[in-house]
Amino acid sequence: MLCKFEEYYKTLIFMRNSILVFALSLFFISSCVSPKIHNDLVSDYEKNQKNLNQKEKETLRLSDEVEELNSNIVLLKEKISQLKNDSVQNGNSLMNLQNKYDELSTAYDLLTSQNSRQMSEKAKETKRLLEQLEEAQNKLLVKEDELNKLSQSLSDKEDELNKAQKVLDERSARVNELEKIISQKDSLVTAIKTKIQKALSGLEGDGLTIEQRNGKIYISLEEDLLFASGKYVVNQSGIDALNKLSQVLANQVDLKILVEGHTDNIKGSGKAVIKDNWDLSVMRATSVVKILLNNKGLDPLQLTAAGRGEHNPIATNETVEGRKMNRRIDMILSPNLDDLYEILEE
Repeated sequence: MLCKFEEYYKTLIFMRNSILVFALSLFFISSCVSPKIHNDLVSDYEKNQKNLNQKEKETLRLSDEVEELNSNIVLLKEKISQLKNDSVQNGNSLMNLQNKYDELSTAYDLLTSQNSRQMSEKAKETKRLLEQLEEAQNKLLVKEDELNKLSQSLSDKEDELNKAQKVLDERSARVNELEKIISQKDSLVTAIKTKIQKALSGLEGDGLTIEQRNGKIYISLEEDLLFASGKYVVNQSGIDALNKLSQVLANQVDLKILVEGHTDNIKGSGKAVIKDNWDLSVMRATSVVKILLNNKGLDPLQLTAAGRGEHNPIATNETVEGRKMNRRIDMILSPNLDDLYEILEE
């Protein structure tokens, strides 16, 4: 830029000198030239003068630019000087940083070595922990399988329990129904016993006993109340007692009546109709049943006659009193339990 300006400045000076020479020449020759030439010269002069003015303005502008550039050069030199100083400082800093880098590099190598050992140890520890974890997971899977089996077993047991509970509820309902029926039967038996005791009140304690146990009524009549010794025909007092009893038992369709004949162990002669104690016990029981059936309120299907002979004694046959007690008619009154059996069979 400066070289261009210097060249331009030299050109300007040259033109100025040329114009001056031209003006002087014009002045000297104006006296001897024609007006036309004079006018042309004047016109050229004015033109050159105008160009010169423009060049001077351009020169001034360029001069200002040169001054500004010089100022910038000074500033740039100062910056260069500053940068040199900064470069020196940066170099020192770089050396310090290099030293620190070397130190850090050495420390890094040391740490890397230590870290490698630690990494190796950590890897071993990690492997051991992973093995323990795998073992724990396997145990957990086994436990989970066991738990699933137990859960399934529990579910099966629960189903069984529900079924058992259902069965138990059904049985409980049947038991309640049975208890209700048994209670009704017991009430019936108790009521019948009371009626029998009332009907035979004159005989109870005089060869007649009436007991209620196991839901049944047990009536025991000694031989003297019904028969002569060794005979099976019922006497009149016996007939009267049996008639009273039949009135109580009449129309009791829910009763079953078992009449059992019993003897002592004294053997008969075997010459008459009655051959032995078996015959005597059976025929006595049959005689009692026939008298009871004189009451049309009794159904023959309700009664059963049985002979036990001397084989079911209630006292010793070694004494007179014992043999007397063994010669008897037992009547066992049982409630009809068919409805109970039907419930039990369901």
